[in-house]
Amino acid sequence: MLPTIMESAPRVATIIPTWQEEEHIERCLRSFMMQSYPATAHQILVIDGGSTDATVEIVEKLAKESQELNGPEITLLENPARFVPHARNLALEYLHPDTEYILEMIGHAWVPADHLEIRIERMQKIESEIGRKIGGLGSIVIESDLPLQKVGKWIEATLSCPLGGSGQFARFKKEGPTKTPPFTLYRLEAIESVGGWNEEYTTTQDSEINLRLIANDWPLWRTPHTSVRMAKRTTIGKWWNMGHRYGFWRMKHLLDAKSRFRIGEFLPWIGLALVIGLAIDGQSTLGVPNMLWPIVAYALALFAVGASEAKRFSELSMLLGVPLMLFLLHISFSIGLIAGLVRFRTPANDRV
Repeated sequence: MLPTIMESAPRVATIIPTWQEEEHIERCLRSFMMQSYPATAHQILVIDGGSTDATVEIVEKLAKESQELNGPEITLLENPARFVPHARNLALEYLHPDTEYILEMIGHAWVPADHLEIRIERMQKIESEIGRKIGGLGSIVIESDLPLQKVGKWIEATLSCPLGGSGQFARFKKEGPTKTPPFTLYRLEAIESVGGWNEEYTTTQDSEINLRLIANDWPLWRTPHTSVRMAKRTTIGKWWNMGHRYGFWRMKHLLDAKSRFRIGEFLPWIGLALVIGLAIDGQSTLGVPNMLWPIVAYALALFAVGASEAKRFSELSMLLGVPLMLFLLHISFSIGLIAGLVRFRTPANDRV
């Protein structure tokens, strides 16, 4: 696949911030220990934010195992600040001098054995075709292969559907430019040129740095030629907290970068204002109060998506489950937006 890379492979570092990842970190690390990419050109940096479970012990065990098997070097670092942007910036200080690429990863994600090889091959081919360097290349995120209960399946489907925001979970089939590359393989030169990650953003730090990269003439791409799987939220409570947290930090980001404003993210508030306005007006159409028509339209849209996902996954429960998850996401995200506008401090339930 990569005749030149296997002979003279550019050095890549996989950066994995962790916190309380005992359930998934072994699978994550083993997927990188087993890469077809030359181990001598691959460094793995695990930056732990103070885990109190078995995360650290598992990483230490696998670091020793990888060394004994002549696998990639695994280094465990301590991240006193706990959060992702701090971890990534800290990792930059421990890279080998000749590192060319860094891969952003998380402790509850895993990849196929040829992932690095394909990712670097595609990045080099893209650069050759367009005649210039790019800042980074993301890959598609596909459904988790973990056994899931119904709520977990609903969340899995909701994340990648259009009304769920798509974003890093978007379904795409063509390689091309993007503003939101998932699990990006960055060119180190690009990251250094913008000063690394902004540590004020404990969430949405990737959107923030990607915006700066694009503004500094470092285009970003994504490819469907290789994939990442990840463990996602599996309870309604965690789903609600995620929506609120992302809404909070989305507003913080918008206050700094108004060019990222998207009207769709404010549709729930616009819809509420419309319903209130129609209620005050008090008019009816076809004997139905006008204030109910936007609610009916919204409900029909949710159930249409639910029907589509139920068919796609052959899971009848998604007919109701996906609309419920979408409704909770829209409400929690919208509340988070307002919280981000009026509150300065980080939400207490933030995690790495």
